[in-house]
Amino acid sequence: MGMKGMLIRSSLPLLIRLNTMRTGSGPSLLTPKVRKGVKPDPADPRTWWMAGASAAQNPIPVMAQMYDHAMFLAGVPAQKFYSDAKTHIAAIAAVSAYYGLDAATGGGDTYNYEAEALGQKMIHSEHAMPDIDSREPLIREPGDLKKIKVPDWERAARIPFILEIIRMNAEMGFATGKFSAPFSLAVSLRTYPKLIRDLRKDPGFAHDLLTFLVDEVLVSYLKVQKKYCGIKAATGADAWAVFPNLTPELTEQWVVPYADRLFKKCTDFGLITMAAGGGGDYCEERIEKFDKQILHRCFAIQQKLLLNTPMLILGMGRWHEYPLEPVVEYLKKYQDRGIRASIMANLNARLLRDGPPERIIAAVKRFIKVLGRAHNLAIVLANIPADTPPRHIHAAVAATRACGRLAPGVDPDEIAVSVPERESLQEYIDTMSGGRGLPVS
Repeated sequence: MGMKGMLIRSSLPLLIRLNTMRTGSGPSLLTPKVRKGVKPDPADPRTWWMAGASAAQNPIPVMAQMYDHAMFLAGVPAQKFYSDAKTHIAAIAAVSAYYGLDAATGGGDTYNYEAEALGQKMIHSEHAMPDIDSREPLIREPGDLKKIKVPDWERAARIPFILEIIRMNAEMGFATGKFSAPFSLAVSLRTYPKLIRDLRKDPGFAHDLLTFLVDEVLVSYLKVQKKYCGIKAATGADAWAVFPNLTPELTEQWVVPYADRLFKKCTDFGLITMAAGGGGDYCEERIEKFDKQILHRCFAIQQKLLLNTPMLILGMGRWHEYPLEPVVEYLKKYQDRGIRASIMANLNARLLRDGPPERIIAAVKRFIKVLGRAHNLAIVLANIPADTPPRHIHAAVAATRACGRLAPGVDPDEIAVSVPERESLQEYIDTMSGGRGLPVS
């Protein structure tokens, strides 16, 4: 067995069980010991979630990406939500407890922290997460690369904020670091159109850029995460590395090698990395152009980026409309070997915002009916827009709970799912906090 295989086999049960997935014996990443006997503390919303979270008992867990939504629902100003770790985590934990989610993790604008620390200009909004100012890229011309200096990661820009969030996530059981994967970080500094042109017309510069981002930027940044947060693994966000942004050929050439390069360098100091967020994803907007062969090629790339673990991420695409039969067909290779693959099935952000609840419930039922029996399934509410009606999220959670425990032979379509009538988030917070509201620093 090669060194990489040995490291994965010996050091990665937490990555294989990413986001409550259980693919073998031992505890899940999101079912930590701290939950045992936890009682809600009015002053700490994390305990509200820990006391009620039951991922260990939920065969199909449900989790969410909901930064702007949590900020909006909790009534926290964007500037504070994206700069004050205590406030950020308090809002995330409170909203997660309110919805009854099996995971509560902070993070925010994961793609921006490294770029901002390197000097990339940002756009700050009163009502949304910060964003890259693509009108003023840090690397306008190839020669600008030589001007970039690696910052003091413990002090630069909002790095202290995200380091504290990662540390607090670990206290809630999600002991995984976060970073912008090399390709998406390159887009942040160069812009997508210019980087794509570089890949084709100036590949030498593209190689220099991606190598610099791996060797000098991300390795040093992740060393600090490991030191400060005590993490053993980190997952990279790579939403720019999806089809059709990149063809499978370009992804194989420009995404996989640098993810592997980062993996090898980080294992030297005891950290496991993988590009779990976006890289190799299939995101065809025009349903009539859905292509099973391209999807399977994307899945194969995704497997490489996930360190060949038996896991698929049905990510940012319109999976409530895509056919699921090609997914079942791809997974047959695991079933034939007696392996239960883990699947993170995302509900589209627009579906969650626009609803109606009946359509959301139908999408959850479809995932469970087709994928939930033969595989380890988790439902993910993807990038919930700020103004999404809470009733829509309650509907997704209710459908997952109602259909997640069905006995073999029971059709989820035959199960009536009612959306619970709930108090508002503010009323919930008042009850849990004894009228104190959310703790803010």
